[in-house]
This record gives sequence, structure tokens and C-alpha cells, in this order.
Amino acid sequence: MAVSISKQDWVDELNKPEVQASLQKLIEKLPDLTTKIEQADHLLTFGQSVLEDERTMEKVKMKVDSINIDINTLEAALRLLEKLPLLLELMEKLETVVRFAENVLADEKSIAYLQNSVEEYTEPLREKAEKGRSLWEEVQAKAEANSQHISIFTVLKWMKDPSVQRILSYVQALIETLPKKSS
Repeated sequence: MAVSISKQDWVDELNKPEVQASLQKLIEKLPDLTTKIEQADHLLTFGQSVLEDERTMEKVKMKVDSINIDINTLEAALRLLEKLPLLLELMEKLETVVRFAENVLADEKSIAYLQNSVEEYTEPLREKAEKGRSLWEEVQAKAEANSQHISIFTVLKWMKDPSVQRILSYVQALIETLPKKSS
């Protein structure tokens, strides 16, 4: 069943204000639409020319044939696409951290504060390392200067010393603990 619209129906439709406003907008945009249609036509003509050019198509075919795309590549690409939201979120966080670091590094007061903070934390360690080094140097100097022969009786005498006893108890605990930890 074909519905026929009479001339009067067309006239009535054209007399509606919203139809007239739409027609006016369409007429105003006709030059722009014409330009866009011509651009699309040029693009289609160019695409058709490329598809019809045997040399170009042969080059494209060679490029496509040299690409190593198999099912594993496609699966990996799909898995990567699934992870893109997480990767984007991580990259945005990383970008925030990098910008923060750049701002801190550009600010002389922040750099000075960081240097002072690092020095506060490392100073006690540096002092302990210096004390340990000086102690080692003193022990080394005494050991090299000592020409006395060490006998078993000297070792037995040392074993009565409480500090030697304490060190030996640590050694004994270490010997008892190591086999348990290594198994």
C-alpha cells in the first residue's frame, strides 16, 4: 500500500515554522556541505585510483606479506587492549610523580630541604662507620705491633673474660641456628 501525499499536504508541511527554520538552516549550510561532499568525492577518487594502480597495490601486498601477524600476535594485541585502561591509569600516576619530581628538582628550597634531611639520616651512620674504621685501625695497629707468641694458656686466660664469653655465646647461637635456617 503506497501512501500518496497530496500537494496540499506538502504545502501544509512547508508552512510549519519549524520546517521553515530547518530549511533555512539547510540552505545556509549548503555551501559548506557542497565543499565537504566534493572533498569526500576527491578522497574516494584518490582511493579508487590507488586501488586500481597495480604498482602501488603490489607494494602494499609486499608490505602486508612481510608483516608477521599470526594468531599469537592478535591475541597479544587483544590482551594489551584489555589492559589499556589500567596502563592509562598507571601512566597518569607516573606522569603525576614525574611532574612532582620535576617541580621539586626545579625548586632550590626543596633541594636544600632534601639535602638537609638526607644529611640528618646519614650523619649517625657516617659517625658509626667512622668509629668502626678508627676501631679497626687501632686493632690493626696493635695486632701488627704485638710480637708476643699466643699460647693455649693465653687463650684459656681470655676465655675467663666476660666479653669473650659473650662473643662465644653469640658464636654458639649462630652455629646452632644456621643449620635450621639453611634447611
